[in-house]
Amino acid sequence: MFKKASNIFILTLIFIAFACTKNVEVKLPEYKQYLVVEGSIEPGQKAKVYLSYTIPYFGSSSVNNLADFAVKGALVTVSDGTTIDTLKELLPTTGYFYQAPNMTGVVGRNYLLTIVVNGKTYTSQTSILQPVPLDSLWNKHEGNDSLGFVWARLNEPAGLGDAYRWYAKRIGKDNDFIAPFGSSFEDKFVDGKNFDFAYDRGTIDNSTATDDNNIEKGYFKIGDKIVVKFCHIGMKEYRFMRSRDASILSNGNPFAAPSNVESNVYGENVIGLWCGYSPSLDTVTFQ
Repeated sequence: MFKKASNIFILTLIFIAFACTKNVEVKLPEYKQYLVVEGSIEPGQKAKVYLSYTIPYFGSSSVNNLADFAVKGALVTVSDGTTIDTLKELLPTTGYFYQAPNMTGVVGRNYLLTIVVNGKTYTSQTSILQPVPLDSLWNKHEGNDSLGFVWARLNEPAGLGDAYRWYAKRIGKDNDFIAPFGSSFEDKFVDGKNFDFAYDRGTIDNSTATDDNNIEKGYFKIGDKIVVKFCHIGMKEYRFMRSRDASILSNGNPFAAPSNVESNVYGENVIGLWCGYSPSLDTVTFQ
């Protein structure tokens, strides 16, 4: 009798489950293609700008095919208030990367970026601020562990409104400086203070290097000779980096608060960054 009642109960549950099933149609918002801008200028270096288009999430394009989203034939200029330089496409058949033939950064100057593509104009302005050097640099690891982080001490100048970004490069191992995730910060809580802080080792997206795919990922290790590039940046530029990091953290997380990337490039359907970097360099050997 008990077995028969159990079977009836199970059948009832199945019936209720199927009876309550309802097809839900979700109407996705219409896709808008955005221009993506990533540009920078720093002392003694030529202005450079990367231009691309966003790709629809449900589109058929592959992120491995640069031609699908590279921007070709854009008119890109940079002005320091005295001279104007027109950036050249270094890869004319592909587009994407534009570099100034003459304009190099100078501390204390403002730089206006203008982009004209497909009849639309986009603008942004940035400044190369006075560099703020680190007081000291050292490594720290626990006991006999050969892995660890790079530490620094900063005597932060008094007066709110400063922001910074950290890059590092291992000599003989990294081709360029790499910024770890969360590499930028502002002086809101450290204004005018002398404080210590540390960063892990940044990695390039989709890196196939052995030490980026084992327990050494994110760590420096004994024997590494490390150059730290510590950059003074503007607040609008910092807010872009902060909001971009928040967006990356919330991606795919249904419990995260929605976030919008605060672009400092202005125009119709555009997102991106035009940033003046003012770096100071220091070197430490991990030992």
